[in-house]
Amino acid sequence: MKLFKKVIHLILTVTVLGFSVYGAYALVTKPAEAKAAQQEVETMLKENQEKADEMKKEQEQKLTEDTEEEVQGDSLFKDPKRLKIVGIGDSVMLASLDALYETFPSGYFDAVFGRTIYEGQEALEKLEAEDKLGEVLLFSLGTNCQIYEEDVEKLIEHSGGRPTFWLSTYGVSNDSNEIVQRVIARHDDAYYIDWETPAMEHISEWISSDALHPNAVGAQAYAEIIKKTITKGMFWYEFTHRTEE
Repeated sequence: MKLFKKVIHLILTVTVLGFSVYGAYALVTKPAEAKAAQQEVETMLKENQEKADEMKKEQEQKLTEDTEEEVQGDSLFKDPKRLKIVGIGDSVMLASLDALYETFPSGYFDAVFGRTIYEGQEALEKLEAEDKLGEVLLFSLGTNCQIYEEDVEKLIEHSGGRPTFWLSTYGVSNDSNEIVQRVIARHDDAYYIDWETPAMEHISEWISSDALHPNAVGAQAYAEIIKKTITKGMFWYEFTHRTEE
């Protein structure tokens, strides 16, 4: 009996030690892995910010140029590569910069880390004053602050009558998506792009370790979802405007 108790005690001791060692290892490695992953995201965003600033200068001129080739019997908006889309967003858009310019090479994307909807409004008004709003506006501004319906209305007010497309947020605990949808429902020329639902369905494939920003694969999906929604939205936009005429 004593021998049996000693064996049981030994087994329990080894088991406890094993868990203790694993726990200690996890305490050391998990934070280190998380920190490394976070640094990787931050490095990517920093590099993309530098690239965004350079591309903005390069793309600005295109916004004021007339379309060189007339589209005969077809809609300009069926060809995303020729669409002068102007995107104003935060770091979620910034993380997808390469994919966005690949999808919309004639576009202009003004994305800044940590940008709020109020700072987005300032960026929009600056482009408005310079007559550089392009043909379609894309907003991704609900991540970094609480927004209100009047904030969304103000951006639409300064759109110059252009179609506006609004990306939903993902991984954020506020009600910005619901607020945006309520305002969009009041405007025929405003459209909602659901990024949240597919991002949640593909979180392990598309989202970085910070549970917020798209990774390289997610960025491609992000740009593709935007392209499909804008193509569909512009079909109805042009159809309704032709009908009104």
